[in-house]
Amino acid sequence: MEEKSWHDWAKENCDPFKASEKPEALSDVVVLDVSYGSFAGLYASSLLAEYGAKVIRIEPPEGDVARKMTPYGIKINNTGLAYIVEGRNKYHITLDLTKEEGREIFIEMAKKADVLIETYKPGYMDSLGIGYRQLRKINPRLIYCAISSYGHFGPKAKSNKNDYDVVDQAMSGMAWTTGIPEEYEEFPEHARVPTKLGPWIGWYVGGGFAAFGIMVALWYRLMSGKGQFIDVCPAEAQAKTNNYYVQYYHTKKKVVGRVANFDPAVFVYTIVRAKDGMAFMAGFSDINFYALTSIIDRPDLREKYPTIHHRLNPETWPKCLAEIEK
Repeated sequence: MEEKSWHDWAKENCDPFKASEKPEALSDVVVLDVSYGSFAGLYASSLLAEYGAKVIRIEPPEGDVARKMTPYGIKINNTGLAYIVEGRNKYHITLDLTKEEGREIFIEMAKKADVLIETYKPGYMDSLGIGYRQLRKINPRLIYCAISSYGHFGPKAKSNKNDYDVVDQAMSGMAWTTGIPEEYEEFPEHARVPTKLGPWIGWYVGGGFAAFGIMVALWYRLMSGKGQFIDVCPAEAQAKTNNYYVQYYHTKKKVVGRVANFDPAVFVYTIVRAKDGMAFMAGFSDINFYALTSIIDRPDLREKYPTIHHRLNPETWPKCLAEIEK
């Protein structure tokens, strides 16, 4: 029998039309998603559902307030489009956890669950008698993931505030470094302010970190047989993606300012205005910049900004960019 070639093997095993026939990685995992008003929790359970987990959304009788969150008011069957996107691949039920009967049903479900995700204020689930401290006694294998802006153990954990994306973005430092730099006087003053990113990036990064932590905990449980509590602060998660914290530590606590479309590590590496629209231009190393100035026939620029150190000066960015755009 002739041995299959690598190409034939790849074609057979990587055919996207046969993906549904393959076993899912988390097909034996049951997840209770009790998140409320937070797309961090919804996104975390969406990722787990993508890998085959059985996700059961538990909402209050009136429904999750997140159902009303939607771009441009777009709704389908009175449910926001944003919720529909992150409500996919899940079962949906309602339970009134403020009533004894609802909590009793919830506890019975938690006994058989592998993972629980919640986004309530720290201590709220404990006050109902269904927090991790209580549930671990009836299900030691339970992986309990709590997501909140200030975490459950930090100095602001008792602030009694809900989890909000804009708070996560601000606390992470990302909003501060996004937007027009303060010193750019050619822009109106009201434009030179901290700027939140358009999408709910705080929630989505936080939800991504939560899903990753849950999968690591599932792996640990395979070896130890023990569940655990996962405390996720979306602001901290987003800060992990912001290397300016490292710069702050190594530059004598110098706060990084807003950088707009510039990169404080390399330049030229930005969007420029061209005759027929916008274009991205990269000439970050000295060799690249030499080639760039040759292509655009501007040898005078490499004489004015000969090294990356000359080009990285924040006061130089707008001047150099303006000359390039000429």
